[in-house]
Amino acid sequence: MIMKKLSALSLILALLWGINLSPVLAQQSYTVSKVEEMKVSGTSTLHDWDMVAEGGVSGQAMMNIADGKLSGIQSLTLTMDAKALKSGKSSMDKNAYEAIMADKFPKITFQLSQVEQITPTAIKAKGKLIIAGNSRDVNLEVNYSIKGNQVSFSGKQDITFNQFALEPPTAVFGTIKTGNELTLSFNTTYSLKN
Repeated sequence: MIMKKLSALSLILALLWGINLSPVLAQQSYTVSKVEEMKVSGTSTLHDWDMVAEGGVSGQAMMNIADGKLSGIQSLTLTMDAKALKSGKSSMDKNAYEAIMADKFPKITFQLSQVEQITPTAIKAKGKLIIAGNSRDVNLEVNYSIKGNQVSFSGKQDITFNQFALEPPTAVFGTIKTGNELTLSFNTTYSLKN
């Protein structure tokens, strides 16, 4: 009788152990392998402008993917060198770097904090965006696609300079003023680590 109870208890514990372990075992580590687009767009009294990241982007993620479907994201970070952003005009780049204090805070970082919903093509999530040492919560709606061992994320996020306690840059003794509103556009691919 005691042996039967021990066997039953062992079976129950083994099942519970297996259930508890399965989500952990399903987590896989990914790293940024490709950046199709990483861009900041804005306006000024002179013209609209874009600054595009030329390299300097990295990131890590822990995700659950099975049978070509994304079922969970435990963590995700994306980091960009502030000075990787280039407009094609050195004077504009200099003003932008000063505005975001790139010498003191050389990294712009996004850290996922919560996934609210995953559909077959999109994710609703919350995260922290850190610019010039200022951390702000942002709500995201991101499109994604899966190809083999790669997950691509794309989307846009509207922010403002003021939101991060920053002053929009000016030029030519303040006669050219940058608008407060910015749009961050991204298209990055995370690949399964070998």
